[in-house]
Amino acid sequence: MPVERDAALRRSRDRYPLRGSTSLTMRLLGGLLVWSACGATASAQDLVALLPQPEGLAWPTEGWEVGSLPEEIAADVQAHVDDVMARQRGDELGETRAVVIIHRGKLVLEAYRDGFGPDTKQVSWSMAKSITSALVGRSVQLGLIDDIDYPMPSPFAEDDPRREITWRQWLTMTDGLDYLEIGAETMAENDVIQMTYGPGRYDVIQYIVDELPPAHEPGMHWNYSTAGFHLIGRALLELSRSTENVKPVEDPIVEAEDLTPTSVQFIERCLSGVMNATEGQMSDPLPVMQQGPCALGRHMRLFDRLGMDAQPEFDAAGNFLGGSLVWASARDFAKFGYLYLRDGVWEGDRLLPEGWVDFSRTGALGDDGNVYGAGWWITTGGEEPSPDYQLRTSPPWDSFAAEGHEGQTLYVVPSRDLVIVRLGLMRNGGNNWPALFQWNQKLASMFPETRFASTPDNANMP
Repeated sequence: MPVERDAALRRSRDRYPLRGSTSLTMRLLGGLLVWSACGATASAQDLVALLPQPEGLAWPTEGWEVGSLPEEIAADVQAHVDDVMARQRGDELGETRAVVIIHRGKLVLEAYRDGFGPDTKQVSWSMAKSITSALVGRSVQLGLIDDIDYPMPSPFAEDDPRREITWRQWLTMTDGLDYLEIGAETMAENDVIQMTYGPGRYDVIQYIVDELPPAHEPGMHWNYSTAGFHLIGRALLELSRSTENVKPVEDPIVEAEDLTPTSVQFIERCLSGVMNATEGQMSDPLPVMQQGPCALGRHMRLFDRLGMDAQPEFDAAGNFLGGSLVWASARDFAKFGYLYLRDGVWEGDRLLPEGWVDFSRTGALGDDGNVYGAGWWITTGGEEPSPDYQLRTSPPWDSFAAEGHEGQTLYVVPSRDLVIVRLGLMRNGGNNWPALFQWNQKLASMFPETRFASTPDNANMP
C-alpha cells in the first residue's frame, strides 16, 4: 500500500472515535495493522465547542420556549429577515416560506409567507441526508452498527466490489461510484433526475445497482451523491429487518402519548398492511412487516424523542428515500439542528454517540472536496472551497449546514449558540446559492459569540 494512501486512511479512521472510545485500538486495514488513538485528532481539537443545555431552560420537545433577540442586534436581524421575506420567486433568493431562529435554546424570531405557518410541513430535499446520517449515528449508539468502517449492508452481489464500501465512505460521499448530479449539463446525464423521475423512479435501489458502477477507489475521491444516501436508507431498513446477530439495545420505550402524529400513522399503516394481507401473505407475514413504514419504526423513535413530527418518504418498492425526502415544519427542523448544537444529547440522554457531531462537521477524506463532513456541509475556514460552488467565504467559520434543493437550509453555529432554518423555493442557478450562503452567514455573524466559543476574548462574557 502506498505510504500516502496509508496515511490518508489513518486520518480517516481516526476522525470518528467509535462510541466515544479513548483507548488505543488495533485494526486490520488493507493488510496492515493500524493503531489509532481514538478521540485525539487535531481536527477535533480545532472545532468550536458544543455547549450543553443551559440550566433551567426547558428542552423544546413539547415546543420552543420563546425568547427575544439581543437588544443591540434586534433591528438589524429583523431587517435582514424582512428583506428576504419580501422577495418574490423571480428575485435573487426566490420565495422564502419560513425562517426560524433559535438562539441560546429559545425561539427568538420566526416569519412565514402567506399560506405557511409554524405547523406546516415542508420538504427537506437534501437536508434529508443530514437526518439519515443522524439515524446511522443513533444505530451506532444503540449497538446495531458495530463499526462504521465495516462494509455497509447493500443490495450488491457477493462478488461485486461495491459490496465492500463502508458506512463511513457512504456517509462522507467518498464511495467512488460513477455518479453525476451536481454539475450535470442535461437532465439526461443527471443521475438524480434519472433515478428519481426517470427509469429508476419505481425502485431507486435497482437503478443504483444497474447504472452506477465503480469509478474510483472507495475513500479516495469525494463526489456529491444522493444515491449513496438512498443506499444508507436501505441499509437502515435492513438493520431493522435482520433477525440475525442483533444485539440487545437500550432504546427506552416511547409512551403512546409521546408519539408524534406521524409515528402513529406509521404504526397504523404497518398494522393495516398486516390486517389486510392476503391469505398467502398471512402464511408468512414477515415480508409484510419488513415494508418501509414497519421497518423504519425503530428509527422513527429518534424523531419521537425530539418531539419532531417528521414524515419520511418511500418509493414504490418500499425504499426509504434517505437522500432527499423528509417532511417537517421549520420549528421541527430546528429541533433536529438543536440536537446537533447540543452534541447529540437531549433531555439529559445521549441519543447520538459521543464524537458523532464532531465527525459530522469535520472534512471528509477525498481528493476533490473540502466542504463536506458526514451528511453535513462545512465551511473551509477561509481556504478556497472545493468544489467552488460552496462559496461560504465569510465567517463564522464554525457553521455547518444541512442543505436542500431550491434553497432549503438548516444552519448550526456553535460559536453563536444558534440554529437558523430557512425554507423556500428558488432557482438553483445563477447567484442564488452563493447569495443564500451569504444571507445565512451574515445573519449568523450578527449574533454575539458565546462563552467558550472561538476566541479567548470571550472568557469574561456573561
